[in-house]
Formats: sequence, structure tokens, C-alpha cells
Amino acid sequence: MRGLKLIALKLWSVEGHIRAHIRIARWLRRNVPVLGKALSMLLDRALLCLYGIDLTSNSINIAALSISHPVGVLLGGNGMSSPGRVAIMAGVKFVAHSPSHEEYLRRHKEQRVFEFGDNVVIGANSVVIGPVRICDNVIIGAMSLVNRDIDEPGIYVGSPARKISDAISEEWVSHLQGNLKG
Repeated sequence: MRGLKLIALKLWSVEGHIRAHIRIARWLRRNVPVLGKALSMLLDRALLCLYGIDLTSNSINIAALSISHPVGVLLGGNGMSSPGRVAIMAGVKFVAHSPSHEEYLRRHKEQRVFEFGDNVVIGANSVVIGPVRICDNVIIGAMSLVNRDIDEPGIYVGSPARKISDAISEEWVSHLQGNLKG
């Protein structure tokens, strides 16, 4: 009975739906000739209509992604990558510094405008202006502005984000353990 309950919870989970949509859209784009790209784009638009999350599945390469409250989240198509666990809260926006910025253009071609380490949490209604790299074990507080690389673990808040503490926790990403690629 407990196993059935866990399966039902996973099927009901918005997070699970979003991860499945992303996986299916990426698979379609890579494996279905001619129609795959169009079907992938339709799935991405379906996520916008169903959950209010704006993304381009093909540009997301995160081992374990959590977006439990997706309304108003803008991931776009700039390219996000992480070998670890990343939790994104409601209303977070990932935007470009400038469409003509040299580093942005170079990293956009590589689909790596936003690079994250493991155990990265981005608080509700924060804005991340890329290109940017964020190291392992970083929590960005709600309504913060990240406009430069973060190279030191810790908790960051404010506009622009400043480090306020070294204390770090994995409570926001601990449920993603099973999704990491070995």
C-alpha cells in the first residue's frame, strides 16, 4: 500500500510533471526527424499554459531540477546546466545581461549561459542576470538580484546579492537525491 501511495504522489506532483515534460520534449527534438522540433516547442508552450512556466526544454541540462511552484518562472532558452541538484522557487527569472554581450553570445551557443553547481537554491521572485556561474552549496534568498558569478558557498540576499552567512543546508534539494546521474 505504501508503494502505491508513493507512486500516486509522484504522478500527482507538479515537479514530476515538469521534469517529465522536459525529458519528453528533449527526446522528441533529438529523436524524431522533421516533426520533433515542432512537437518539442508545442510541449514547451503547453507547460506555459498549464503551469505558467516559460522554458525551452532543449536548453535545460540539469541533473536534478526542482520547480515545485512554477507560476511565473522564466527559464527561457539561454541554456542552463548543472551536474547536480538545483531548486528554483516561484517567480524566478533568468534573463540576459544584453543580447549583444560577447560572453553571453559565446555561452548562448554552448547552451551554458547559466551554470550551477550542486545544492543550489534560488529563492522566490529572484532575478538572475546571465551569463553567470554559481558554485556548489549556494542559497539565494527571495527577491534577490544575482548579476555576477558566485564563487563561494553560502547564503546570499539583496539587490545585488551579497553573502550574509556560511551556514548551508540541503533541505531544499534532499528529495532530489535519487535523480542524480551517477
